[in-house]
Amino acid sequence: MQSLSTVWWVLPGLFLAGIGAGFVNVLAGAGSMLTLPALIFVGLDPIAANGTNRIGILLENLTAARTFYHHNLVDLKMGIKLALWTLPGAMLGAIAGIHIGNLWFQRILVIVLAVSTATMFLPKFATGESTRPDGDASPWLYPTLLALGFYGGFMQLGIGFLFIFALRHFLTRDLAQVAAYKTLIIALYTLPTLVIFAWMGQVHWGAGIVIGMGGMIGARLATRLTMSRRGKLWVKVIMAIVILAMAVRLWV
Repeated sequence: MQSLSTVWWVLPGLFLAGIGAGFVNVLAGAGSMLTLPALIFVGLDPIAANGTNRIGILLENLTAARTFYHHNLVDLKMGIKLALWTLPGAMLGAIAGIHIGNLWFQRILVIVLAVSTATMFLPKFATGESTRPDGDASPWLYPTLLALGFYGGFMQLGIGFLFIFALRHFLTRDLAQVAAYKTLIIALYTLPTLVIFAWMGQVHWGAGIVIGMGGMIGARLATRLTMSRRGKLWVKVIMAIVILAMAVRLWV
């Protein structure tokens, strides 16, 4: 297992990054845009950071999925069925993420960070009405889940946005149910990918647990806060500046 920097602020910094990621995941998604670069900056190589980040993702989504289930927003049988479609792709993606090499993974990470930052400011276009009854899965949903599973296993960054898009178009337009199924699917496929990364020695458990605990706190805080439209814009601007600075540092 790799060692972290011994500077005193490393663990508090990771905890704060976890809080920010949990908060952002509820507010706008893509919390890994904060935690992945943070893990790299405190001493982990990109692949170990990718594996370690799964701990926080697992804890956050298990917490959210449990809450949704207790509020009867998710059909557990349907959720497990959907998650099973992501598992083959997720495990293959995790294996690919481990064997691609740090340099190539780092370059891909920079590109995804830049694209994800740009999409935060794109206008939200209204989607057309579907003739398919709401709640009935489209045949296109299952191959889409397989592909999303591969990406989630490989990197995870921004996967929440992709699941929201797929589930709204191919399953249900109810946003509460979309969020419920999304968190359950991500939680279930993250567990085997975490096992794969851990088996290959690419997980720093201490750092991951610190980020995960912060993430759960951030998610709880976000659900209790009501932010104005201007407030959300400022959050995006600050995130964009920080993330682009991280991307430049990673590329150099």
